[in-house]
Amino acid sequence: MKKLDKNRNKVTQAAQLIEENLHRNLKITDIANHVHLSPFHFQRLFFAYMGEPVNRYIAVRRLETAALELTNTPNINLLQLAINCGFQTHSAFSRAFKKQFGISPSAFRNSPEAAETGVQQGRPYLINQPPRQVIEPVEIVTLRPFYFRFQQSRGTYEGQFFHKSDLDIGAYFLALLKETVPPDQFLMSCFPNTPQMLNDDTVTVWYGGAYSERPNNNKSYNWHMFDAGIWAVFEHWGDYKFLYQTWNQIYRNWLAQTAYRLRDEFPFEAYSGTPNYIAPAKQLTRIYIPLRKA
Repeated sequence: MKKLDKNRNKVTQAAQLIEENLHRNLKITDIANHVHLSPFHFQRLFFAYMGEPVNRYIAVRRLETAALELTNTPNINLLQLAINCGFQTHSAFSRAFKKQFGISPSAFRNSPEAAETGVQQGRPYLINQPPRQVIEPVEIVTLRPFYFRFQQSRGTYEGQFFHKSDLDIGAYFLALLKETVPPDQFLMSCFPNTPQMLNDDTVTVWYGGAYSERPNNNKSYNWHMFDAGIWAVFEHWGDYKFLYQTWNQIYRNWLAQTAYRLRDEFPFEAYSGTPNYIAPAKQLTRIYIPLRKA
């Protein structure tokens, strides 16, 4: 497991370098050298943990960034936008943009609603082409309605929620389990919105316990009711700090080629124990993705 975590950490370092240099003409050899790997070995690791080739990952992030910038700043100069997003010429940017979204950057500026969009809620301009090797769920399940009691945290660092040293998520979960009426389903976190990058200070996460019935008590808590529905369940073994890599494979690899579509509900993680109190090698997280038939 130490070897796996070392490899996963190198992929995280590479992804962070990409995020910080989307405007540059980064070459695979540059990224591989940064993480002290041969280009061949680096590309195999990146595909294994992120679910797509590194060049495709970079291209998709650049185009997503460009679309968001055009949405937020429609008067931006298109040549400057192309340069900001790592394209060397206006024509190369326009060709790639039209191939990705079905319309030119200038047409998108005027009518962004006419663009083709992706399937991930919260990131409409993230459009992926799934590779031949695709991550698969361990099962498709139907869950009954349940109640989620939660607290809220904010922000990710290198893809990881709960990175702040003053937030002991494990201690909170232990306290939940010791209450008179503990969660009878599972300990979990859910995600009302989607991180837009590895370091996202604005994104929120809810964490707490799931109950089959809402307990009757006079205390004021935050609650969310999950409706009955279909869920795809994926497993992540190992350190929680690399969970974003499995999420990346689900959204940018599996979801793009499945016969299902996302249902209007929050995805969540369910934990086999209390985070921060389990050795990384024994950590198991089940990721639940809300689905509906296409």
